[in-house]
Parts: sequence; structure tokens; C-alpha cells
Amino acid sequence: MVHLSRRGNVRGRFAWGGMAAAVLLLAAACAPSASSSSKPASPTASAPRAGGTVVDALGPVTGFDWYLPLMAVAYNSTTNATAQSLQYKGLYVTGSNGLPDYARSIASDITWNKAGTVYTVKMNPKWHWSNGAPVTASDVQFEWHMIQAASAANAPAPWPWTGAGPTGINVTVKSFRVVNAHEFQVTTVAPENQLWYLGQLGNFMPFPKASWDKYPGQHAKELAYLTQNGSNPSFFSVIDGPFKLIQAVPEQSWTFAPNPHYDGHKPYLHRLIFQYETTDTAEVAGLQTGAIQVGYLPGTDYAIRNTFTLQRFVAQPPAAFARILLNFKNPQVGSILKQEAVRQAMQMGIDQPTIIRAVFNGLGVQSTTAVVSMSPYLDPALKKGPIFPYNPQAGVKLLEANGWHLSNGVMTNASGQKLQFQLSYPTGSSSILAMVQLLAQDWGKEGINVSLNAVPFPTMLQDHRKPTSWQIQGGLELTGGIGYGVDNTVFGTNGPLNFVGYSNTTLDNLMTAALAPQPNAQAGVQKIYAYEEFLAHHLPNLWMPVGDSYSMVAKNVHGVFSSVPVKGEFAIYPQYWWVS
Repeated sequence: MVHLSRRGNVRGRFAWGGMAAAVLLLAAACAPSASSSSKPASPTASAPRAGGTVVDALGPVTGFDWYLPLMAVAYNSTTNATAQSLQYKGLYVTGSNGLPDYARSIASDITWNKAGTVYTVKMNPKWHWSNGAPVTASDVQFEWHMIQAASAANAPAPWPWTGAGPTGINVTVKSFRVVNAHEFQVTTVAPENQLWYLGQLGNFMPFPKASWDKYPGQHAKELAYLTQNGSNPSFFSVIDGPFKLIQAVPEQSWTFAPNPHYDGHKPYLHRLIFQYETTDTAEVAGLQTGAIQVGYLPGTDYAIRNTFTLQRFVAQPPAAFARILLNFKNPQVGSILKQEAVRQAMQMGIDQPTIIRAVFNGLGVQSTTAVVSMSPYLDPALKKGPIFPYNPQAGVKLLEANGWHLSNGVMTNASGQKLQFQLSYPTGSSSILAMVQLLAQDWGKEGINVSLNAVPFPTMLQDHRKPTSWQIQGGLELTGGIGYGVDNTVFGTNGPLNFVGYSNTTLDNLMTAALAPQPNAQAGVQKIYAYEEFLAHHLPNLWMPVGDSYSMVAKNVHGVFSSVPVKGEFAIYPQYWWVS
């Protein structure tokens, strides 16, 4: 699963369950296995030492509220994914080449047949739960049963599972077989693009079956039991990750201590504390006084980045794309947003270069499709910029050509419908506020009247399943890794993360084609390009620029960035952090 660091100016907060691992080497799609053995580079010449406490600032008005390492859509934030990853290990860690780094993973080898229908996973027997029991293939099978239950059509709220969808493992797995204590085999319903499916296997992870399996064989009942405890931090006492949550104070702080029984790289830190922030101003004050060792710098404070005496400033391009969500299900504006010309005109009203310059201080990239800018699979034709660049005059002409006209300054059609929307955005971030204010101002030049509505981020998540609660949303990013980002869960018809009601048969077919085995690498790349280009033209959402992540790290804290194997990855590995 990809995770979000809480650092940066306009911070994204969604975990993208379907892109469990970045897939970078499509040309090797017919290879029998894949691996990486990268190790974190030493941050300094000094030797790391044990001890010390690090306080890490969370984004404004965000916190941990879901600890079960099976993400439900109603809790699908990368903040929660961070808490889960500290206590529970996924099947593998993605290395710098986008393939499993077996030296840091539970999986010790993953192979597949030439047809792409049978995948065999071997597990390193060194891994144990914190109670001393071994981590086994049966623990992974137990999680698989919970995935099935959480993906069922009748799964109760807060489900479904975020990874469910037309191409998710919930429907593509024909059988899951435990071969022995440390080996299992997955057979798919149909042939799969082998390296893409390697990413899907990253959705598997061990659950402590002996501790959690209260209702053996009754998967729905077992899921209900785990769901009941999903937000209860004390329930998660048996872990296999590097840290254990020892104190949780909602809207204040979450304290983690090293798991002494962890079989991977032992944490150096004595304590890791995630601190709740009410505003950007409060967070910056904590950095200045030294109360916070790892945090973010709001884009509006970029000018003072070199004035901090205790911190060093780091800017990194994020592996994400940003968007404005359009609620096609909303009874007031859904029918309007479904009009392609309206979406195209709204895209023409987004001045991505100015947002990058004014809000991101010139450090950012434009988004034009659902593949991040650093991906080797971004269509060269789309690297030039958006298909619909900023041009409000052209947007006005397009609207007028499609039956809209200005009436009292607002575009109106023959039915009396008006292009006026409420844009919801997360509270607490001065950068996000500056960005949405620019959006409203520029859309106004097209006769599109947009009012702004500040909403706490947890409320925004809960509102996604309530069509009448919101119209459009901004200030959000999706974490898609640096692979090719083809995912039915987000844009596919009835995908679990497609809560906006978007549906297009052509796009569904393009995604299916891109995920199928290909005769050669070039054929596979062309399928991916076709998918990207359709997204860029058809606009299931509006594409927004992505700013670099602005991080502030105490000068005596090391390993924060050198421990991350993929540059720009939204993940943290604090077991490698140390204080000098």
C-alpha cells in the first residue's frame, strides 16, 4: 500500500488501495520472477545510535482513526495507512527499481508461470509476531478471507475494501492455496499482465490469525468483529511491524514505541510521536521552537524556509497527481457536470502555471492524466501539458457553443440551470485556501460562480458516500506510486473508490486492455498511452497541479529521506531514523 508523508504544502490524503506497488519494468513482463535488493543509504558518516524521541507533525486537522490494516473506504486516508504500516508489514517493500526488495520484506521470492495465471509466493521464516508465534502463509490466507468478506456486495458500512473493483484481487483470484507454512499460491481467473499483478499481490499481508480469528470459518462474522475494533487502538496488541502504538489521544497525539520483537531493522528511536495540528500556523510555531522535529512547511511560508535555526528544508517532487472531484451523483449539479463541454470549460479555467508559481513558489508540476509526472509510462504527448490549458476566453466560447449564455454574470442554459457550484476544501491549510481562492476567481472569468466551503478533512471523507453533502471538492491528491497507474478502483464503473458516479464504457475497456498480458513491451506501453489520453480528454475529474513536498527536519534527525527506497514515495520508514 502506498502511504502519504504528512509533509508538503498542498498535501494529498488519499491512499490508493489498488496501486499497492509501483510497477516500473513492463519490458520484463514475461520474466519468471523479479526482485530488488536495495538498502537505505547511510545519511551521514556518523554511526547511528539508539535513543531519542522524534515528534512528527500531522497535517492540519488530521489524525489516526482506523488501525485495522485492511482499509475501508470510509477511512481511506494515507494518514491512517501510515499508522497501519508501522504496526503491520505488507508482503513486500518496493525497492528503487519498483520491484520487491526481498531483503526488507516478508516475501522472499515471487514467481509466476508464463501464462500469468499462477503466482507462487515464498515467505522468509525469520518473521514472527510480537507474541513469538511465526508469521505464516495461513496468516495471509486469513487476510484473504477478510478481503473477500469486505469486498462482498452486501458488506456493511464502512466497507467495501478500497482495493475491491473489476480488476481487484477480490474478483481476479480464482483460488488461494497454502502450500506449506511459508509458501502460498494464487491462481487467477484469467491471464494477467504479470508485473502489474505483482503489484496486486502487494495487497496481501499477514494478519495474526491465532489472535484475531474469533469465529473460524465465519468470515462475515469475523469481519464484523474486526470492524467493531478497527478504531480501537488497544485491540492491536499482536503486531509484526517495527513500532507499537502505546498511547492514543484523539486530536492531540499518538505515541509509538519500538517493537522489541521486530525481526527486521530494529528502530533506533525510543519514541515516535505524531502530533495533531489545528492549523499551519501552529505547526510552524512548533518547528521554530523545536517542539516538532519532522514536519512540513506551508507554501505560504516558503520565503522563511532558511530562517529556521533547528531545521533543514527539503523539497521533493511527490509521486502523486492532483484533481478536483466532481460529484456526478449530486441531484443539484450532477446532470450539469456530466456534460463534457462543461468539464472541458472548467478545465480551461484552471491556471496551473499560476498556481505553481503563486502557491507552490514555482516548485511543482502540472497534472494532465492519472499517471504521475515522474512515471516512465507517462505518454510523451501529454508531457507538454494539459490537453485543455488555461484559456477562459476559449472556455466561454465552448460553453456558448453548447447552449450556455451569460445571465447576470452567470452562465445559464435554456432550462434555467446555472453554472454555480460549491467547492469544498479541507480546513487548516493556508496553501489550499490560496489555491481554491485562485480557482474561484478564474472560474468567475468564464461565468462559473463558485462558492468556497471549508470542511474538516475527516468530514470530507465521510461525505463521499453522501451524494447530497457535496458538489465538487478540491485540495486533494491521489497517491499512485510511480508505476503506470491503471486502476479500475478509481475510474472504473462501480469501482469502490469511484464514489463520484463516473462511468464510461470506453475507459473501462481501455483499462481492461492495458492490464491484460501483452505480446511485447511496446504493445503494452501503447495500451497504457491510450488509457492516459482518454483520461486527459474525457475528464472524469479536473486535473490540478501538484506542488513539491516541503519538509522541515531537525538538523540532528537523520535517515528520514535516505530510508525511502523510491524518491518521492509517500511512505516513511522511521525504523531507520536516528537522533544525533
